[in-house]
Amino acid sequence: MFQDDSDEQEIDTMRNMMTRDDCASNLCKSKWGYCGTGPDYCGDGCSAGPCSGGNGGNGNNGGGGGGSIITDQNFACTFNTIDAGTRQSRLNGLRNSGWNPSNKDEAAVFLAHVFHETDGLKTIREYCAPGCGSHYAGSWCGVQGAPGKLYYGRGWFQLSWPCNYYGAGQALAVKTAVWFYNANNMAGPAKQGDFAATTRIINGALECNGGSGYNNQMTRVATYRRIRYCFGMGEPNRNPVC
Repeated sequence: MFQDDSDEQEIDTMRNMMTRDDCASNLCKSKWGYCGTGPDYCGDGCSAGPCSGGNGGNGNNGGGGGGSIITDQNFACTFNTIDAGTRQSRLNGLRNSGWNPSNKDEAAVFLAHVFHETDGLKTIREYCAPGCGSHYAGSWCGVQGAPGKLYYGRGWFQLSWPCNYYGAGQALAVKTAVWFYNANNMAGPAKQGDFAATTRIINGALECNGGSGYNNQMTRVATYRRIRYCFGMGEPNRNPVC
């Protein structure tokens, strides 16, 4: 059976009139109790979902890292390819890390890189490991890799190479990402929504300026664009491509 345009409009209207309990994780609950996107739903008075107004959703975020900016709802919208139990465990780890984004721009930049590097938090160890360990044996600092040790990507930012392993010290998983983020002053450009600058810090030699990893950068940018909508921000204000 085929539907005409009026049928489609009626269905869309019904979707937008769902109560909060039926809302998808990427939809806002307006002050009138309806679900949808855009300022009418995510602006002032929004009480759940990726709100953007002054009275944002409560999110039940608790204390610790992430503050009130990263909520259960926008985290679920961001990491939408893992099961709820794994997602909650990852979110708890982030909250316990002590990292607090200053604004939604910074949160979206950080989580977009995390999603790209970990396949949506499905893994905290590079898929090619340990077979690709020899690819990261070199060093650009005074630290040399130990014989027989492998330095493939691990953690939320998939840190690799002996220099990064040494700098991260005993930090694990999410904490290695926070260490790298802070050690390389990524917060400055992230707060301004300068995604290209942060990509340059993480993997600029390969992905920026048409490098061999340019296609990987395009995947990274697409992830960032999607996650901005999870935070109710829409399209980037700056060119996200480096």
